[in-house]
Amino acid sequence: MRFSDLDGRRVAVWGLGLEGRAALAALSAHGIAASVAESDADVDVLRAAEVIVKSPGVPVSSALYASLVEAGVSFTSNTDLWLSSNSDRAIGVTGTKGKSTTSSAIAHLLAALGEEVSLGGNIGVSLLDAAPTGTVVMEVSSYQAQSISVSPRVAVVTSLFPEHLPWHGSEERYFSDKLRLVSQGASVVVAPGHDLALVERIREVLPKGATLHLTGEGLDADERGLHWTGVGSIAPADLPLIGVHNARNLALAVLAVAVSLDISASDPRALQLLDGVRTFQPLAHRMETVPSRDGRRWIDDSLATAPEAVIAALSVFPSEPVALILGGADRGLDLSPLAAYLRGRHAPVHLLLIGPAGARFGREQTVDLPHAAIEFGRMADAVEWGLSIANPANVVLLSPGAPSFDEYKDYADRARHMCELIAP
Repeated sequence: MRFSDLDGRRVAVWGLGLEGRAALAALSAHGIAASVAESDADVDVLRAAEVIVKSPGVPVSSALYASLVEAGVSFTSNTDLWLSSNSDRAIGVTGTKGKSTTSSAIAHLLAALGEEVSLGGNIGVSLLDAAPTGTVVMEVSSYQAQSISVSPRVAVVTSLFPEHLPWHGSEERYFSDKLRLVSQGASVVVAPGHDLALVERIREVLPKGATLHLTGEGLDADERGLHWTGVGSIAPADLPLIGVHNARNLALAVLAVAVSLDISASDPRALQLLDGVRTFQPLAHRMETVPSRDGRRWIDDSLATAPEAVIAALSVFPSEPVALILGGADRGLDLSPLAAYLRGRHAPVHLLLIGPAGARFGREQTVDLPHAAIEFGRMADAVEWGLSIANPANVVLLSPGAPSFDEYKDYADRARHMCELIAP
């Protein structure tokens, strides 16, 4: 939906956070008056509207949203309004995990090639405040993807596993909402070739005439680093992020830039792309080694809020004992994939369980685990044990597999507290 489609219609903005305020400013700039519903309590405002610009935080599983749809109210969003006029210069990135790293890496690589580029969406500025020219690399959350009617020209999907299910209403709805980034007319789609289930889901919604590019077809990443046939390789020690999952995100970024600019392995710019990977500055709270006073290696992976992300983090240390700080707020996610991984892992994992999610893991999943588990409840108590002589592991990993809202305002606040507790 374009701003021009709103002319002469009754428009409301639902939610007055950052996105809502950006929507109001943009509507005003286009000469469109809009009423505001700051919360669900403003039902009359919402029911009087013909079109609602919905903030990402408003859940589509709510009864009010369903009743408005049934009444014939149309919905759009900041993401949809911007994409409707700018899809040709957009590279969109979504995924359950890896989207921030991949988006940032794509922007970095484009800049390294001398392209005009900026970041927007779920990272960087609001899309309605995005630069008026050049490529915009947009990170798109599932909340944002749900409302779009136009895909970016290039869509990148990093991963897909269950998360945010209460907001979306079901696992299948979550997957469908995520993949709207592809299904609404993307011309070029980039995905990890090793994830066969994801590739199959993408093929099911791939628009007619779109091309699907997969890592593993000449450009790939694994335990040996990042490789591009005919161009070169980067060893794991020379990559800016640790872990195969992060190397795969960087490979996705390289592939996305290559296909968006039509760079083949024989193009001189291909070597520039690989060199650009080496200079990428990783984002915080993603397998980040942080200073400590006890001589152990403490890893901040606080953004890992799903069991699958914890598995990826533990896989970085396949043969080392690890003390794992696990848990937080409980969203009811299936924890059995992590338990299955732990049952098959030979190197010890000392489970330091915190919060409601950690307590549930202790109740449901530790009966036949070959690894020790201690329930602490609070993060501070788990960190204190991690610093003590009782901890036999040289690696302490904060990869909680759950949100932080039981104790903290967000994942960064959780990481900050851990860093303060272990500071030299």
